[in-house]
Amino acid sequence: MIEHKANPSNHLVLGNDAGDADSVISAITLAYIESMEHGKYVTPVVAISKYAFVHERPDIALVLELAGVHDASDKLIFIEDLEDIVGNSTSSGVSQSKMTLVDHNTLNPSLPHSIRKNLIVKEIVDHHIDEGKYQETCSGNHRIIAFRDGQPLVSSTTTLVAERMQQYRVPYPPSIGILLLGVILLDSVNLDDAIGKVTERDKIAVDDLVVNTDWSKVMMPVTFLTSDENGDIVVDTTELFNELQLAKYDAHFWSDIPVSRALGYDVKYFHQDEFTEFGVSTILMPPTGFMEKDGFAESTLAFMGTEQITLLGIMFAFYDEEKSFRRQLAFISTDQQANLRLLVESLLNSRPYTKVDLQLEEKVVPVDFNTELQVLLFDQRNVSPSRKEIGPMIEDFFHITLDGSN
Repeated sequence: MIEHKANPSNHLVLGNDAGDADSVISAITLAYIESMEHGKYVTPVVAISKYAFVHERPDIALVLELAGVHDASDKLIFIEDLEDIVGNSTSSGVSQSKMTLVDHNTLNPSLPHSIRKNLIVKEIVDHHIDEGKYQETCSGNHRIIAFRDGQPLVSSTTTLVAERMQQYRVPYPPSIGILLLGVILLDSVNLDDAIGKVTERDKIAVDDLVVNTDWSKVMMPVTFLTSDENGDIVVDTTELFNELQLAKYDAHFWSDIPVSRALGYDVKYFHQDEFTEFGVSTILMPPTGFMEKDGFAESTLAFMGTEQITLLGIMFAFYDEEKSFRRQLAFISTDQQANLRLLVESLLNSRPYTKVDLQLEEKVVPVDFNTELQVLLFDQRNVSPSRKEIGPMIEDFFHITLDGSN
């Protein structure tokens, strides 16, 4: 499934630059399907560095191991490899590379021009708001964006890949079945309706994967597969989810990771215009513990300075002592000319916020920062909206504010 690293193809599949499980696994599995469709190898690209993949993605490492993919970092192509693959392709007379975007629909602006100019986006498979790019090269059935009326239509891009898989090969190889099933369960929080992320399409995809994967060919012992009294294989999706969720929210990992690495672990940048740029980082631990880390203020200032942003949102997602899923949201500003409280109050009274309604309640910031940072912290009582809704909400707010229509 993951091979030919030394000889990548002219058709690449790239996940988004957050490099979470959905991004990485949807790139790998869709590349597998497209290899079957085209009768030639299609190359998945991991949109983060090899270092970040090895040291900062325990849930991805685990699901790949469960799928029988060992030493994945030695077999995959990472973002730093793109320069060698496509950076000088046209100057050497080689045609431009075809690109399939998964889990996003606009190439990361930080990609060097030498790479971007040699890529033609021919296909998009995504569940974020459509930014409208590449219409001339990517339209119709080649542009699958499951997002409508401010809401994603699936919890995970891997659900869209699983739907594509249904058209081709039954039974499914167990490696593909495990990868898709594991990530759909992760992103939908085990199909939990109470969390508000799961959709009917996710449930159908999970049922199809459970029924149509050839589990008899799993080559290594896994705890989520057992046998009933008739000897039939039983798939315990809750056990698989619990294994992956434990790796994703591993307390030791989040306690040990430095602030600067954590902020960049899963961050998305939103660009309204050249003057308005902000980022939203996802942190999988409570804000109290994170903000009490050594050097939090200094590292956050340095991170925002390096990324050239003056407003940073941090989405904290975690399980409390009662094992209930919680979200809290922090707004951090380094702009001394702006009043962060007035900005946030304006946001909470805006039309974009009203449509999403996070049910924010202000909390006391756990640390007194004697720095130029302005910090506000809120409990997000409506835990359903994730960054897919919150990022565009803030982006819409800035657009309306700058246009002077709010």
